[in-house]
Amino acid sequence: MLPGPAITAERLSDAVAGLAGLIGFSLVPMLSAWLRLLLSFLESEGLGLGRRRRFAGLTLLRSILLSVIVIFLAINWQRAAGELREVRLEAPIVGPTLAGLAIGGVFWLIYAFGLRLIRSDWRRARTRRRLGGLLR
Repeated sequence: MLPGPAITAERLSDAVAGLAGLIGFSLVPMLSAWLRLLLSFLESEGLGLGRRRRFAGLTLLRSILLSVIVIFLAINWQRAAGELREVRLEAPIVGPTLAGLAIGGVFWLIYAFGLRLIRSDWRRARTRRRLGGLLR
């Protein structure tokens, strides 16, 4: 089989920054999913008077799935960075990686903030419909 066209150093640098951005975008949700799982585990010990809460299987599934995604992206980032080092000996990897992580984190914050605004607007409209229906 014939080898395909070689990837240029600029495209590899873009791939390194892009993969770092995807890692930055998915890193915060992964960490928050594991933290949510830890907190639900600690709350399920049930030292209070009420019923014991069940362990959330969906939260565990979400945590594992996000971890697999981050690990997959990190492995591919490492491969792209290694190939970039082979193509260009003194290739800057730290700068594009940190910039990609920061940009991915900012995109995630914008996404989360927008989703929160939409959710609060939807709750407000639902409450207004319920109260408006009762007051008529």
